[in-house]
Amino acid sequence: MTETVMMELTWRCNAACAFCYLGGTGRLNSRGPELKDPEIKTFMRRFDPGTRFYFSGGEPFLRKDIFEILAYAAARGFNWGVNTNGLALDAAKVKRLLALKPAYLIFSLHGPAAVHDRLLGLKGAHKKLLANLRLAAEFKTPGTEIMTNCVINAANAALLPAVYLDAARAGADRAVFEQLQFVKKKEAFRAGLAPAEVITPALEGYSLDIRALAASIKKIKALRGAFGTHFELRPDFTAAQLERYYNGLLKPSGKCPGLLSTVNVEPDGRIRTCVLYAAPAGGVEDFDRAAVLRVKRRLVKGGLPQACARCCHRFKIKRIF
Repeated sequence: MTETVMMELTWRCNAACAFCYLGGTGRLNSRGPELKDPEIKTFMRRFDPGTRFYFSGGEPFLRKDIFEILAYAAARGFNWGVNTNGLALDAAKVKRLLALKPAYLIFSLHGPAAVHDRLLGLKGAHKKLLANLRLAAEFKTPGTEIMTNCVINAANAALLPAVYLDAARAGADRAVFEQLQFVKKKEAFRAGLAPAEVITPALEGYSLDIRALAASIKKIKALRGAFGTHFELRPDFTAAQLERYYNGLLKPSGKCPGLLSTVNVEPDGRIRTCVLYAAPAGGVEDFDRAAVLRVKRRLVKGGLPQACARCCHRFKIKRIF
């Protein structure tokens, strides 16, 4: 049964995040075709009210028809939300968006001003994002959560308390911090997957200062009760687990909890296996749940592929406070 549909609405983005998992695939800012509004709506009608729809990109607000798409999701009774870098929004757009009553609105916030701007490759990105985050907190109505999401990486590991404080002071309901998704080149990919089918970044010699990261997390935990903004981690590792995750070699184990209940759609309508693997699984025009499930089961037959070891979707988000 499909519970969640993750729709990337566009390849285009007005930022160039240093850790973007689409950046090394040739997909980001490609000139490839994108689904048109009627095609998206036809696909949406395949799903029952209450289905979770997560809209992202690229940057979804670069689409001229984005509000028509989101309004249709609202009209269909979906539990939906959208992830944005906040750069294409203004007061009128934020107000229009919140009037549609999304379940959540996620702003990508990856550091204090200088670090955030450097990671996005765009001066002034932090200031613009926080302005729109404050507006979202002002315009929201009951039933909508305003969230920030920070991808933990070597550039911001020592600065996470500043990220939490920015989110809290701007009025976010939740500040989520996710460990970076990547695979080390020394960790062999499972046989049978073509390079183009592996989306997660392969990094050579990537490491992170675990002491700095642990100290950052400890400082945020010490802020318990100071703000109404929840602090959440995906996942909440011990220091030893963090050391293995960033500086060691990992082998995936267990199962992926959401693999069989999630549909991942690329902007051109192709359905891929999951967020990190692009083995073809049909398209929106001829969407066949049974065929998609067969491709997914083939992917994990005999065990999880290597990149699953650091996929955030295998770990639950833990609320610290």
